[in-house]
This record gives sequence, structure tokens and C-alpha cells, in this order.
Amino acid sequence: MVEVFVNSTEYYYKTVSSVVELMDNELTVSHIFRGGAFTKSGIPYGEAVAGKLGMTGGLKSGLSILEVGPGLGDVAQGIISVLERQNADFHYTFADISYDVIKHLKSRFKGRRFSFITGDFIAEKLGEKFDFIICNEVLADFPTIVNMTLYKPKIREGDTDAYFDAVSLVKFYGLSFAKPANFNYGAVKFMEKARASLFENGKLFMCEHSSEKPQRIGVFGHSEYTIDFGTLEKIAAKLRFRGSESGNLSELLGVKDVKAVLFYTQPELKMLYNFFKSQGVLLDQRPYEADEAVETLEKNGVHMQTKKSYGEFLVKHAGPLRSITNQFSYLILQA
Repeated sequence: MVEVFVNSTEYYYKTVSSVVELMDNELTVSHIFRGGAFTKSGIPYGEAVAGKLGMTGGLKSGLSILEVGPGLGDVAQGIISVLERQNADFHYTFADISYDVIKHLKSRFKGRRFSFITGDFIAEKLGEKFDFIICNEVLADFPTIVNMTLYKPKIREGDTDAYFDAVSLVKFYGLSFAKPANFNYGAVKFMEKARASLFENGKLFMCEHSSEKPQRIGVFGHSEYTIDFGTLEKIAAKLRFRGSESGNLSELLGVKDVKAVLFYTQPELKMLYNFFKSQGVLLDQRPYEADEAVETLEKNGVHMQTKKSYGEFLVKHAGPLRSITNQFSYLILQA
């Protein structure tokens, strides 16, 4: 008999000592695409999201935006850039469970236009509603019921309340767990909270590493689970979202069909990356052209006999960016 338990990332994120270290240990797609060099339109990630959500014209005065799990603020910066070019009247609220993340965001975004919530969004009592809610690459961090089953479960001590709450959700939304499988419990709870927190006609944007069935992803210091967006769309209908749009991230961003050098993911370069890190140097985590990568290495004291041949080596071992973004799905829902 398999054990049913709750996978939680709360302790990890609450105790992280440095937001820079946090984002270094857990590379995000929105961070590596915060520039537009590898998108067909030249538009960065956050600006592409703003465009998809219709933030490019005809906006009401006093627009309210909430971002849950904003990381370093790269998505927010793109959205804010779009709004500021229109001289839009807006208020942006950041919500995160990590005190260090909120501290970083307060130093980056200053002024009356910005508010900050430190805590678990699902459990927070919000006194306001929003026109837009953004949840980018965070759904996998919410609790997952691992080995969910409705048949004689063996439940890990301390997880009983969450399990029976999950059972209620499974029955209410008409889901099936004939065999033990992982259940995106926290993602469903998030959708319920987001639906209640949107103005009429408000929009919810979600993007995350996806798969047909939630699968474990081992990352530094904790585990996450991929998101079953097909199930989320069924739940959205039950929650009476009136419209939806879905697709993969390659389409949303218009990612160029090219190979790029990524220091953090290519084996040889990862060793160099970790060496620099041990020396107190964090290389910029973004896609590089081969000549850019060679230049960056040289600037950091790595010398090669023949730049051309090493550049050719990097090109040969570079990976297609679309192989990364194809693994991510997005879903836009309208209240």
C-alpha cells in the first residue's frame, strides 16, 4: 500500500536566506527571457504577457493587478513598462510567502503604486479585488497530494486534514482517481481563491511546467510537481470562468527556432558556472549567442587557445530554446 502525503515547499521558501541565491538555484523561464533577443518580435516575457492579457489599450482608470509569487520581479517589470508607456493609472500588488523576496521587491519597486503581501496567498484574507491576477511559474510550488487515492489510503501523519479537503475537491469537481496518482491540490485551491478575488471580467494568467499527469521535479532543496492543465480547464468551467485561452509558452513568446548557449544547463558550462559561483561570481542566467558566451568566459578569466573552435564547440552543444518553452503551458481565464 502506497503512502498518501502532501508535498509542500512552504518551509523551503520561508527559510531561504537570499533571494539572489534562490533564483540562482531555481532557474525560471521568465528570468532567462526577460530580454527579447530570442523572441521573434523582440518583446521580453513580461511585455508578451501584458499583450496577451489586453493591457495595450483602452484600460480603465485605477487598474489593479496582483502577482502571486513574483520572484525577482522580471514579469512585473515587463508589465509595468507596457502600462507606463500608456500613462496608465494602475496599482500593482505583490504577494509572496518569502520575506526575502518581498524585501527585494520593495527595493526594486518603490512608490504609492505598489503594495506588498507577505504570506500564503491561499490562506490570506484579501480585502480587495483585482482586474488581473498573475501566477507565473508558481503553481508547481503549491501543495500536491502525492499518491492521491480514494480507496483505503494510508495517510502520512499530519496530512489528514489536507487529504480529506482534497477528497472533497475531487468529488465536487468530478475528478477520478481509480489508481493512485498525484493531485495538484494547491493549484485548485489557488484557482478558487483567484476566482473569488477577481472583479467581473477580470483575468487570471497562469503559466507552469506542465504534463498530462503531475510528475515530480527535483530542484534544489525541495520537490515540485508539474501541472495538469487539462484538469485545471475542467475546474475553470465549474468555477464559471466565462472564457479561456491556452497554449504552450513557445507560442505565447514567439520563441525563435534557434539554439542558444545556456551556462546553467549545458554540462561543461555548468561546471564552469559552478566554479565562478564558488568564487563569488554569478553569471547572468540568459541565453547567449556563441560569441557572447566566449567573450563572457574570457572576461571571467577563462582563456582558450582558439576562440573560433571553442565557439563552434558551444554551437554544437547548444540546446534549442523551444525544447524548454515547449514544456510550459499557459492558461488565461476570464471571470
